[in-house]
Amino acid sequence: MEEICYFLVEKIERSKERARSILPTHPCLQQSDTAAFRIALAKYIEAIRNSITHTTHAGGRAADLKGKPYASSTENDVLAWWWKDVVVRKSILDECCGERFERLILALSSHAVLKNTTRSPSALHSLSEGDHAV
Repeated sequence: MEEICYFLVEKIERSKERARSILPTHPCLQQSDTAAFRIALAKYIEAIRNSITHTTHAGGRAADLKGKPYASSTENDVLAWWWKDVVVRKSILDECCGERFERLILALSSHAVLKNTTRSPSALHSLSEGDHAV
Protein backbone atom coordinates (compact mmCIF):
# COMPACT_ATOMS: atom_id res chain seq x y z
CA MET A 1 0.00 0.00 0.00
CA GLU A 2 2.81 2.41 0.85
CA GLU A 3 4.53 1.94 -2.52
CA ILE A 4 1.33 2.46 -4.49
CA CYS A 5 0.33 5.56 -2.55
CA TYR A 6 3.83 7.05 -2.76
CA PHE A 7 3.78 6.48 -6.54
CA LEU A 8 0.38 8.20 -6.84
CA VAL A 9 1.50 11.18 -4.74
CA GLU A 10 4.62 11.46 -6.91
CA LYS A 11 2.44 11.52 -10.04
CA ILE A 12 0.02 14.07 -8.58
CA GLU A 13 2.82 16.38 -7.48
CA ARG A 14 4.87 15.74 -10.65
CA SER A 15 8.06 15.81 -8.61
CA LYS A 16 9.99 13.24 -6.60
CA GLU A 17 11.31 15.98 -4.30
CA ARG A 18 7.80 17.27 -3.57
CA ALA A 19 6.51 13.74 -2.89
CA ARG A 20 9.48 13.13 -0.59
CA SER A 21 8.72 16.33 1.35
CA ILE A 22 5.06 15.29 1.77
CA LEU A 23 5.88 11.69 2.76
CA PRO A 24 9.36 11.92 4.33
CA THR A 25 9.27 8.47 5.99
CA HIS A 26 9.17 6.60 2.67
CA PRO A 27 10.44 3.88 2.31
CA CYS A 28 8.93 2.48 5.50
CA LEU A 29 11.63 0.33 7.10
CA GLN A 30 10.25 0.24 10.65
CA GLN A 31 6.77 0.02 12.15
CA SER A 32 7.03 3.62 13.37
CA ASP A 33 7.79 4.73 9.79
CA THR A 34 4.60 3.06 8.60
CA ALA A 35 2.47 4.86 11.18
CA ALA A 36 4.04 8.24 10.34
CA PHE A 37 3.65 7.56 6.61
CA ARG A 38 -0.06 6.81 6.98
CA ILE A 39 -0.66 9.90 9.11
CA ALA A 40 1.06 12.12 6.52
CA LEU A 41 -0.80 10.39 3.68
CA ALA A 42 -4.17 10.82 5.40
CA LYS A 43 -3.49 14.54 5.91
CA TYR A 44 -2.41 14.93 2.27
CA ILE A 45 -5.47 13.12 0.88
CA GLU A 46 -7.79 15.06 3.19
CA ALA A 47 -6.24 18.34 1.99
CA ILE A 48 -6.81 17.35 -1.65
CA ARG A 49 -10.37 16.25 -0.95
CA ASN A 50 -11.23 19.39 1.00
CA SER A 51 -9.68 21.75 -1.54
CA ILE A 52 -11.71 20.18 -4.33
CA THR A 53 -15.07 19.56 -2.65
CA HIS A 54 -15.20 22.87 -0.77
CA THR A 55 -14.01 24.94 -3.72
CA THR A 56 -16.64 23.46 -6.00
CA HIS A 57 -19.36 24.71 -3.69
CA ALA A 58 -17.72 28.08 -3.07
CA GLY A 59 -16.94 28.72 -6.74
CA GLY A 60 -13.45 30.05 -6.01
CA ARG A 61 -9.94 28.74 -6.37
CA ALA A 62 -8.39 26.22 -4.01
CA ALA A 63 -4.90 26.16 -2.58
CA ASP A 64 -2.67 23.15 -2.09
CA LEU A 65 -0.49 22.44 0.93
CA LYS A 66 2.06 25.16 0.03
CA GLY A 67 -0.53 27.85 -0.68
CA LYS A 68 -0.16 27.85 -4.48
CA PRO A 69 -3.26 27.71 -6.65
CA TYR A 70 -4.23 24.05 -6.85
CA ALA A 71 -6.81 23.79 -9.61
CA SER A 72 -9.13 25.97 -11.59
CA SER A 73 -12.83 25.92 -10.82
CA THR A 74 -13.48 24.12 -14.12
CA GLU A 75 -11.03 21.40 -13.12
CA ASN A 76 -12.65 21.20 -9.69
CA ASP A 77 -16.11 20.73 -11.22
CA VAL A 78 -14.78 17.69 -13.05
CA LEU A 79 -12.91 16.32 -10.04
CA ALA A 80 -15.47 16.83 -7.31
CA TRP A 81 -17.79 13.99 -8.18
CA TRP A 82 -15.48 11.14 -7.18
CA TRP A 83 -14.22 12.82 -4.00
CA LYS A 84 -17.77 13.53 -2.81
CA ASP A 85 -18.39 10.18 -1.07
CA VAL A 86 -14.81 9.41 -0.02
CA VAL A 87 -14.11 9.16 3.70
CA VAL A 88 -10.51 9.90 4.67
CA ARG A 89 -9.35 8.40 7.97
CA LYS A 90 -6.05 7.00 9.12
CA SER A 91 -7.86 3.87 10.35
CA ILE A 92 -8.99 3.13 6.78
CA LEU A 93 -5.36 3.30 5.66
CA ASP A 94 -4.32 1.09 8.60
CA GLU A 95 -6.77 -1.66 7.66
CA CYS A 96 -5.95 -1.62 3.92
CA CYS A 97 -9.16 -3.44 3.04
CA GLY A 98 -12.84 -2.86 2.54
CA GLU A 99 -15.04 -0.70 0.37
CA ARG A 100 -13.97 2.59 1.97
CA PHE A 101 -10.30 1.79 1.35
CA GLU A 102 -11.04 0.85 -2.25
CA ARG A 103 -12.94 4.12 -2.80
CA LEU A 104 -10.09 6.09 -1.27
CA ILE A 105 -7.44 4.48 -3.49
CA LEU A 106 -9.71 4.74 -6.54
CA ALA A 107 -10.25 8.46 -5.92
CA LEU A 108 -6.52 9.06 -5.40
CA SER A 109 -5.56 7.14 -8.54
CA SER A 110 -8.30 8.83 -10.60
CA HIS A 111 -7.02 12.18 -9.38
CA ALA A 112 -3.47 11.21 -10.43
CA VAL A 113 -4.63 10.16 -13.89
CA LEU A 114 -6.62 13.35 -14.46
CA LYS A 115 -3.83 15.53 -13.09
CA ASN A 116 -1.37 13.97 -15.55
CA THR A 117 -3.69 14.10 -18.55
CA THR A 118 -4.81 17.69 -18.05
CA ARG A 119 -2.83 19.91 -20.37
CA SER A 120 -2.91 23.51 -21.43
CA PRO A 121 -4.76 24.32 -24.69
CA SER A 122 -1.45 25.03 -26.47
CA ALA A 123 -0.11 21.60 -25.48
CA LEU A 124 -3.29 19.95 -26.74
CA HIS A 125 -3.02 21.89 -30.00
CA SER A 126 0.57 20.76 -30.57
CA LEU A 127 -0.43 17.16 -29.80
CA SER A 128 -3.24 17.26 -32.34
CA GLU A 129 -0.88 18.66 -34.97
CA GLY A 130 1.58 15.87 -34.23
CA ASP A 131 -1.13 13.25 -34.76
CA HIS A 132 -1.78 14.49 -38.30
CA ALA A 133 1.87 14.23 -39.25
CA VAL A 134 1.90 10.45 -38.69
